[in-house]
Amino acid sequence: MIRAISSWATAAMVFAAAAALTNLAMAFLPVVDLHAVHHPGPETTALATALRLVAGVLLGGFALAFAVAWAGWSSRARKNLQVFGVRSRRVVDSIGRAPDVRRRMTTLTWTLRGAVLAGGLALLLAWLGGRSTAGEIADVRAQARSGHPVDDALAAHLFGRELLLYLPSAALFVLVAVLALLFIARVTSAQYGRVARLSGDPGLVGGDAVGRRRLSGDTGLTGGDAVGRRRLRARDDAVVVVGGTIRA
Repeated sequence: MIRAISSWATAAMVFAAAAALTNLAMAFLPVVDLHAVHHPGPETTALATALRLVAGVLLGGFALAFAVAWAGWSSRARKNLQVFGVRSRRVVDSIGRAPDVRRRMTTLTWTLRGAVLAGGLALLLAWLGGRSTAGEIADVRAQARSGHPVDDALAAHLFGRELLLYLPSAALFVLVAVLALLFIARVTSAQYGRVARLSGDPGLVGGDAVGRRRLSGDTGLTGGDAVGRRRLRARDDAVVVVGGTIRA
């Protein structure tokens, strides 16, 4: 049977973007700390602390949700490959065998992997670089919380350095999210293009993502009108091709 993957793909893309933007916002939280230092007192420091806590919880939630959505999407995409008659278990092989399409997809895949590696390395370096001033930053926050004045030049140096340390990794993870969105979209489009070919509706097939090879194997297609409705077997998430539209 062919499984619908559009909902999982949409969820993965939304949560990837949300996680990347939340991580980028967290890189600018030292600006909030600097504001608290310029206006010492428990209220402003409590706001900065609350923002850090909320941002951390949101980032963890979005990252977990993305991991679940990615697992669901990739699992269904791999199972569909078996139905399409593709022996490979790599979702990237959904795009077919056209050389130019495969070349572009290979470039996208390795660029995505490189961006993930670069983002992780930048984050590690930022953490290592921030350890030397972690104690000073904690002292500055404690002084501001108690309402004591803090040296503005020292605060600007500490929080400015923290921002500069974490901003590169945050920007790289935004790039990772963009590349992941492109990867998911291309694979999903290619699989629905294969569904269109199997259903015999050429109006749904188009673009580079589909490839040129005719597919074989047990697709679970039932009979029906060649122009009207064609159903692909599934338990509770059937893919239905109706009048030129693929629905889940």
